[in-house]
Amino acid sequence: MLSGSWVICITLPGLVPNASLAAMSYLTRRFLLASLSTSLIAGRARAAAPQAQPPAPAVTGVVLPLSGDLSLIGDECLRGIHLAAGAVNAAGGIAGKEVALVAADAVDQSHVAAAVNGVIGGGHAGVVLGTGASALSYPGSAAAELAQVPYIELNAPADGLTARGFKFLLRTGPTTSMIGGLAVGAIQSRFAGRKIGLLFNTGATGGAIAAGVIAALGNAKIPVLLAIGYPEDVTDLYDPVGRFMRAGVELVLHAGGPADVLGFYLAMQEQGWRPGAVIGCGNGYMLRETADALGAAFDGTLVIGAPFYPAAAAPIAQAYQAKYGTPPRGADSLTAYVGAKLVFDTLNAQGGSADKLLDVLRKVDIPAGGLANGFGVAFDASGQNTRSFVTLQRWRGSQLTPV
Repeated sequence: MLSGSWVICITLPGLVPNASLAAMSYLTRRFLLASLSTSLIAGRARAAAPQAQPPAPAVTGVVLPLSGDLSLIGDECLRGIHLAAGAVNAAGGIAGKEVALVAADAVDQSHVAAAVNGVIGGGHAGVVLGTGASALSYPGSAAAELAQVPYIELNAPADGLTARGFKFLLRTGPTTSMIGGLAVGAIQSRFAGRKIGLLFNTGATGGAIAAGVIAALGNAKIPVLLAIGYPEDVTDLYDPVGRFMRAGVELVLHAGGPADVLGFYLAMQEQGWRPGAVIGCGNGYMLRETADALGAAFDGTLVIGAPFYPAAAAPIAQAYQAKYGTPPRGADSLTAYVGAKLVFDTLNAQGGSADKLLDVLRKVDIPAGGLANGFGVAFDASGQNTRSFVTLQRWRGSQLTPV
């Protein structure tokens, strides 16, 4: 008999014999109790089941040299990224949650790929920020390309980084060609006719800067009297300085890191010689520590690099001072800040997902001056932000100011 028959008998008791009524009532009570028990169990199961939550925002991997020779540069970049994360968190975070960062140390070229793979595999990063140095960015961006994870280069300037046809690479900061172009402009407007010496570290950044400067000078038909390159592990520059002195060089363009700058100025001091002007290119010339170490000998040194905390970035400089107890040490922190914040803001606009991050960033159109350091945003087909730039600046009393 179908269960529906029981319902008819229960609702119409007058149609069945009295002898069956007790049995019917007993079965009915059992049916109702069983139904109630099933409903309660189902209710408890629904209550215990977790409610559907929106996916967590993508984790951001950070790969920088946090130990070794480039640790000061890497740490300055990291400070800028942390300040950008703090600013975004203060405004509500990414999709309502705090920025999730996982960092790895890229101490040298042999460790970069493992660091990138570590933040992607172990840290579950959906996007990677790096790396502060061109020599590290080449293998780092290649590892991210193989993993098909967006890699945003913030500071490394070598032109060749964006000349490889990578699909998952964008660079928010300036290039070595920009440095070369401004060097020519400075020479033409301030040092026309001077005898030029070019000194450069042959590493990925210094070598690329030298190539950009030589190409720009060649196009402008400005001769170089003497060009001297030296290996990355050389810090004794006594011989190159002697050669410049004997050749009568009047202007030196030097592309080098922190140790190179110290070696160059110590060699000049030892030989009692200094050219009429020095134009420094590369992160060694952008650090307050370099200026403090060399003191008055560094005063008047010209620098070509990314903007060092212009007036519009004063709130960021104040946040830096409050967080780290010292003024900003270099422009790298600000360059990293604006690039990282662009990424965080874009992730937030996408609900935290990194799936379409690169497509959205490629369409961003921010006019020059739209970012805190004066950059705008417009990426070309190679992935380069064409609205980043470098400026001519001068050291005076441990202060780097625009010229």
